[in-house]
Amino acid sequence: MENNNSPRQIAEIVENALREFNEGMAHREKLSIRIGRRTTQIIRFGMTSMLMLGAALFYLIFILTSDFAVIREHMEMMSKYMSTMDSSFTTVASDISQVQNTLTAMNENISIMPAMNSSVSNMDTSLITLSGDLHSMLEQIYTMNTSVGNMASNLQLMNRQFTDMNITVGHMAGNVNQMSKPMKMFPFQ
Repeated sequence: MENNNSPRQIAEIVENALREFNEGMAHREKLSIRIGRRTTQIIRFGMTSMLMLGAALFYLIFILTSDFAVIREHMEMMSKYMSTMDSSFTTVASDISQVQNTLTAMNENISIMPAMNSSVSNMDTSLITLSGDLHSMLEQIYTMNTSVGNMASNLQLMNRQFTDMNITVGHMAGNVNQMSKPMKMFPFQ
């Protein structure tokens, strides 16, 4: 095969090939620049979104920790009230056992009364016995009145503690509502 191409033709062929190569490289460079710009925009929007989400999360964490501190204080107050109520329940239980003992003694004292019917002939002796039993019962009634008075004061103390606890629970409900306010901003409720 014979090479009939003159140096001029070879130079033109090389020049055309280099020009086409240069144009191809220019198109490739423009395409790379466009890809780079779009990638940069995507990264910028992504980073902006991540920063906004991060700020919102830090704000929510801040609100949550501050509200948990308030809830912890209220829980400590409730714990004190509960321990006071526990001692009050213990006092009420002991008062009830005293009332039970008094009622048992009253039952024993009243059980003597049917024997009075059978002993009408010995009424003087029975009346003396009855008088002694009634005096004993009167002392036990005084003791029972004292126990009932103590029980009433303990119930009043428990009532005040339940009122205080209701106020504390109301504060906690307000804190929970305050904690949920930031979530109302988001559309996925």
